[in-house]
Amino acid sequence: MEQLGCLGIWEELTDYVLCEWESDLLPKLYKQDEKIYQYNQLGWKWSTKSCTIFAAIGMAADLWNYDFSESEIKEIDELSYSRWRVRGQWWYVQKAVKLVNDRWNSNEKLVKMYGKMAFYRVSKYDNENMEDIMDKLYTLDWNYSPNSKYNQDRADWMIDWTDFWTNTNGHSVDVRKVDNQRSVKDSYFGREYNIYWLKHKLSEITNYWEYFYVYTKVKEDNLEEIKRLNEIKSLCNNIIELLGKLYHFVNDKNFQGILHYTAEKLRGKINDCNEQLKKY
Repeated sequence: MEQLGCLGIWEELTDYVLCEWESDLLPKLYKQDEKIYQYNQLGWKWSTKSCTIFAAIGMAADLWNYDFSESEIKEIDELSYSRWRVRGQWWYVQKAVKLVNDRWNSNEKLVKMYGKMAFYRVSKYDNENMEDIMDKLYTLDWNYSPNSKYNQDRADWMIDWTDFWTNTNGHSVDVRKVDNQRSVKDSYFGREYNIYWLKHKLSEITNYWEYFYVYTKVKEDNLEEIKRLNEIKSLCNNIIELLGKLYHFVNDKNFQGILHYTAEKLRGKINDCNEQLKKY
């Protein structure tokens, strides 16, 4: 029986959000070979409930063309318990993505050989951006609600349907393009249907949760500045959203004008950050 389980996305306000109009800020990922990195979370007793860890590792492996060893995967899995994961339980997508990102960037040997990386959150409803990212051969990590109808549809290695019931139970997997076609990469390597295909856009499939995560390559000497600029952008976007909600609750026209003015200034700051990010 499959050990499906994910506690949720756990997206955070501090996530770097990659919007459609910013997709050109992603560095071009040139495909070096056709190899796809797959792992089996059922291979060891300690990893049966670690789908979020394996999805994040699979995404990093594809980015760097680096095959994680059993000892490295076990080390990362064990580190998750130092970050408030409870033994015997599944975990959150964002927490696993951040853990693998931090572990990679703290490994001097890997950084020296390959470089550092950062992660972004993307909305599945941002269709053009999602397709652009996959066209650049990035792997994305996300969560879906497994059910019998979905498994039935997958029996021919193709998800043809779009309408599936959802539940609070989830399973974390990867999605990428292979031969210019969307495909799902699961974490049960050696099992039938570990890789299968998607007929429709990600936004059309109802049991796919809203947010996806993607790793990108970052030059080591630019990482801190990129982090600072993205922190500013994230804060500005969050404040703009709150200002918009407040605008519709108040009746004072003068105060609404101040809110609008402030939001425009914040949008200007976001544009400034984007111009700086293009340099990196």
